[in-house]
Amino acid sequence: MRLSRIEIENFKGIGAAQVIDLKPITLLFGPNSAGKSTILQSLHYLREILERRNADPDQTIAGGLIDLGGFATLVHGHDLNRAIKMKVCIDLRDDQGSERLPLNSGESLDDPNFKNLGIRYLVGENTELKEYAIVQEIALGIEARWSDLLQAPFIAKASVEIDGSTVAELHSPAQQGRAHLTAFNFAHPLLQATTIPDDDAEFVEEVYDELVEDAEEGYFDDPFSTPIGNEIWELSRETSADATENETVEFRIAVETVHGALPDLDRPLGLELVEIDQSLIRQRYAASAAISRLNKDGERAAVDKYELERRRRAGLSALLDELVLGPIRIVRDYLSGMTYVGPLREIPSRKFRPRLSPDESRWAQGLAAWDLLYTEPSGKLLEEVNAWLGGEERLKTGYRLEKFQFKEVPVPSRFHQLFERGLSEDDLGDLQDLYATLSGRSEITLRDFEKGIIVAPSDVGVGISQMIPVIVGCLRSQQGILAIEQPELHVHPAIQVGLGDLFIQAVQKSESIFGSGKSLLVETHSEHIMLRLLRRIRETSENEVPPGMIGLSPDDLAVIYVESTTDGVRFRPLRVDREGDFIDRWPKGFFEERAEELF
Repeated sequence: MRLSRIEIENFKGIGAAQVIDLKPITLLFGPNSAGKSTILQSLHYLREILERRNADPDQTIAGGLIDLGGFATLVHGHDLNRAIKMKVCIDLRDDQGSERLPLNSGESLDDPNFKNLGIRYLVGENTELKEYAIVQEIALGIEARWSDLLQAPFIAKASVEIDGSTVAELHSPAQQGRAHLTAFNFAHPLLQATTIPDDDAEFVEEVYDELVEDAEEGYFDDPFSTPIGNEIWELSRETSADATENETVEFRIAVETVHGALPDLDRPLGLELVEIDQSLIRQRYAASAAISRLNKDGERAAVDKYELERRRRAGLSALLDELVLGPIRIVRDYLSGMTYVGPLREIPSRKFRPRLSPDESRWAQGLAAWDLLYTEPSGKLLEEVNAWLGGEERLKTGYRLEKFQFKEVPVPSRFHQLFERGLSEDDLGDLQDLYATLSGRSEITLRDFEKGIIVAPSDVGVGISQMIPVIVGCLRSQQGILAIEQPELHVHPAIQVGLGDLFIQAVQKSESIFGSGKSLLVETHSEHIMLRLLRRIRETSENEVPPGMIGLSPDDLAVIYVESTTDGVRFRPLRVDREGDFIDRWPKGFFEERAEELF
């Protein structure tokens, strides 16, 4: 699972809509204050909306220096008549069949009419079929607006897409209880009936390809062109509180939200459906009976009809929950795993005590990396960090981290008193018991290989302490987005090139990790990091990657140049070919200073 695209409009310096395509490693370059941080801040904003339903955030979940200042500060030109619009696309191709995707479950659908839809692509317990799935990409669009009535922003629209086609939209004014699910796509390929043989896994993909082709050729333009589309439309129209006999009127169902268009993602989708008229069903089946036996049969038929209606409604609710809220939940959960390493990382003090409970907000200042090094019980992470710190073909810093364990003797205490008065042989048993009760602590220091001494992190150059959170963030097993600002801060150029190889390793999919690994979003000014990545691309195409190093494909690297124009922030992609050269011309100011100084 990877974030593949971000679309932003009317957010901070961005006016007109901007589309940013992302790769496993995305580098953001550009002058100071050009807007490089805007992409990161837009993700923080969307995370606030989805996790805390907060469209007006200042201090964010990410912590650190991320203070967004609220909607009035974020909207472009501080114009409250504008709407902030954002859309994120997530590539699911490497995560098909994962239990982490709520969209893929489909176990709650009661109505058999919905069990042969294209969305039912996991068949029984067939392990081979679990490697295949139909959904390749999901997208979520959010529109936030200012309300003069509330004197606060609200979510006016949420749109959901699957594989490039809209599934449905949620619209709402600022008032409570006025949200509607609308623009439902009855012609979506996932809503067409399919039959998947248990013994033919490849058929899954073939069926979907045919459905997509049919949709593109216009076979599904009419929602009533298939039995399934007709069934869903009829059931939706019958049960909608806004029911209409006019089949050309746009489909709408009222949904339960607090304020705005975003429902509670931790609860099933609340649809305001009309109640089943039990008395009408009973009259229809029981009134015409002439004798007592038929009356009983009619009553039984009425009960069966009621149960059928109940199951159809439950099936519709579950289907809409899966199709609409499923993708939104995936986006929320994906962004909640985002790690943000800020541009100013704190140096641990001499009396540093790690947080025992994980606190993701401490990554912004870098302290969470030290927390992890202190508390990780196996020591494997510490070994991997040291391999990068001291490796000859890696960062070559001349330092390694060493972890010491200490026992602390309280003064005064019984243990202390025994030594004060002098020990005797009779005290050995007491000492052993008392030693077992002493509290312990850990301390991580740096060993200077050149001088052969142990030093505290605060006793060495700032660059080493600035690198540790970057290294730990890249090496830890956490998947998802790793956003880093200025990883090269206070770091010598000879070490900066090694960070390029570290980034390549970070995005590789480990055999022990399900999914795609990390996606790096790096704001930087470092030419050296970029040159190392370009070199690895060239060596990969020429089959000359040095032993122990990892190659890189141009498909895994995006270089985005951010520039400020009179129309707002502009994001310019600079494509790279298989030879490690830029296909697009470098914009003015893009490392041209080096050429000017040399020539």
